[in-house]
Amino acid sequence: MTAGRSARKPDVRPPRPLGEPALAPVPAGWWLDGLLVAALAALTAALVWWSPLLDVDIAIRDWCDQHRPPPVAKLMLAFDYLGQGGPLTTLTVAVSFWLAWRHRTIRPVIPAGLAPIVSTILIVGLKKWTSRGAPHHGSVGLFSQGWEEFYPSGHVSNGIVYYGVLAMLLAPYLAVPVRRVLQWLPGVLVAIGTTYLGYHWLTDSIGGYLLGLLIIRFLLRVPWRTLRLPRRLDRPPPSDHQVYSHAYREGPPGSHHRWAQVRMIGPERPC
Repeated sequence: MTAGRSARKPDVRPPRPLGEPALAPVPAGWWLDGLLVAALAALTAALVWWSPLLDVDIAIRDWCDQHRPPPVAKLMLAFDYLGQGGPLTTLTVAVSFWLAWRHRTIRPVIPAGLAPIVSTILIVGLKKWTSRGAPHHGSVGLFSQGWEEFYPSGHVSNGIVYYGVLAMLLAPYLAVPVRRVLQWLPGVLVAIGTTYLGYHWLTDSIGGYLLGLLIIRFLLRVPWRTLRLPRRLDRPPPSDHQVYSHAYREGPPGSHHRWAQVRMIGPERPC
């Protein structure tokens, strides 16, 4: 052995987790969810009873209309496309079926299929109830009884929900910074793009962002890893002895061996 070097075996990584959602649920407690509900309710009430907020929406729309050079408009259009519900649903479901086939478990398909159902019910319900026009047609106020239904923004909500589900499903295969970017950046870009192009009022985008956070937190609260499923739909996980033998077949574990766990919201810690 060369002097000055300590004898040490390279780390042996444990097997990758199954393709099921491999993240811990959101932290216990509902205080943040309560704040999100209160913020969405307060925003909706302000749009009805506090007219200066409507003036802000109109001023931002007018400024964007007067400052929209073609190159910037094309970039903003690309941002807006990130929130298209149809392609996002297709991508999310396709990824979930790939993981289900790869690991012989239906677990990835459940949250991927539940996301569009919950999103559609809440977004469409709020849009029909509030009946708000778009920045260039219809009423800026809520409850206008018109055919327009633009509050809250479904595109922005999609930018939070679907990318959050994708980050959850792909967590075992992505580095932590990549998961964070996938989870948070698309929603912000969609909000910027759809507001700048005049497709939605600014408050539509804010409302969609708040609603998207509520939906993704709800989806993350479900214990997908331990949810009881029929045996034919879920391959049983390997026993502790099998995992131990696979991970450490090169030799007994030393102090340098550790298990890597991942989570999506909150500080990194073991699940």
